Amino acid sequence: MKYVKRTLLTGSWILTCLIMLHLSAFEVLAADNSGGWRPIFDLVMRWVNFLILAFVIIKFSRAPIKKFLAGKKQDIADEIGGLEAEKEEMLRQIDDSKKQFENSQDRLSELKKRIIAQGQKNRQMIIEAAEQESKILLKSAHQKINSRIGEARRKLKSELVDAAIALATKLLPEKITEEDNQKFIDAFMSSAASK
Repeated sequence: MKYVKRTLLTGSWILTCLIMLHLSAFEVLAADNSGGWRPIFDLVMRWVNFLILAFVIIKFSRAPIKKFLAGKKQDIADEIGGLEAEKEEMLRQIDDSKKQFENSQDRLSELKKRIIAQGQKNRQMIIEAAEQESKILLKSAHQKINSRIGEARRKLKSELVDAAIALATKLLPEKITEEDNQKFIDAFMSSAASK
């Protein structure tokens, strides 16, 4: 802070001297025959004007420039902070997505196992139902076969009896006499009487 005050004081003194020198040289500047000092004077005055302009710019624009740069620095820091937060959020979402993917893989394999187990259970139930149905069909077929065999036997017996009766009615009248006929009638009557 000391150096700043000293520099400002020195700069102000030099500026005042230059202004006084400039203002006091009206007669010299108005001279007709200026000699060889005019180009040097012009060069020095350009530098003086440049230094004055630079001093004024630095003096009056230092604080706004610092404020502007500090504001930009804060804006950039805020933007970087926001981007860092977004990056962290994206990384968290990626981690969540990876975990969900792993969980979905586990759930998928568990679901696959359950579907396979359910399919095997259904397959076993279908096989058992088919075996039961085949047993019922076989039993029904055996019953039908036995029924048809019994019916065929009865029919065969009936046909044999009919054939025997037909043969007997054909042959017996020739072989049975009246005496045999009387014996049959007596035997039938005695058996009917005993009942």
